[in-house]
Amino acid sequence: MLISIQQPEFFPWIGYFHKLMNVDKVVFLDSVQFKKRYFENRNKIRTHNGWCWIRIPVQTKGKYNQNINDVLIDNSIKWKHKLCQTIESNYKKSPFWKDLGDDLLSIILCSHSRLSNLNLQIIIYLMDRLNIKIDWCLSSSLLTKSKGSDLIIEICQILSAKQYLSGINGKQYLIENDFKAKKIGLRYQNFTHPRYKQFHGDFIPYMSVIDLIFNHGEDARSIILDS
Repeated sequence: MLISIQQPEFFPWIGYFHKLMNVDKVVFLDSVQFKKRYFENRNKIRTHNGWCWIRIPVQTKGKYNQNINDVLIDNSIKWKHKLCQTIESNYKKSPFWKDLGDDLLSIILCSHSRLSNLNLQIIIYLMDRLNIKIDWCLSSSLLTKSKGSDLIIEICQILSAKQYLSGINGKQYLIENDFKAKKIGLRYQNFTHPRYKQFHGDFIPYMSVIDLIFNHGEDARSIILDS
């Protein structure tokens, strides 16, 4: 079994789903420390004038070491309608807005207290739209004890996974000899960001995957796989 391990990000980018298309199972890594100003609670979308961040406000004061699955959304801030308005105003005229726009807005407008729950609902919905049919689980359900490279190996062992697919940045921290010693095959993602037509104008890469889906609908899957 080939697995990947992904943090439950907010409206992830295209490369995130490319990895999911190439494994048998994904573990959503919700039991590690939340990083401010990363992609757990923000991402990029295309706009009329370039791109912008979309964000979810979260409670971080005095919670510097909290894990991702403990992060609470700051619902004292009126963020839902503003976020929906930002997405709708920039994509309502896209070719495939009618196919998923209302569904995504309804997910955002649902009542959520934890960031990871909202992110997972969005990710699972997008996996379905991209026809990604794989098993998944949460790292918090595995009761792991390790960190860093050892954590990846421990998760592989718990799941009896013989191979692990890492992002290319894994070369910076994964200890390859340890994987060999445990007889776990280590692969690195081979991904080149695709160019595709964006109805706003000149192409800008590294947007949330919804940019691709709103622009190309069902063809989004093949565009990602061909990357």
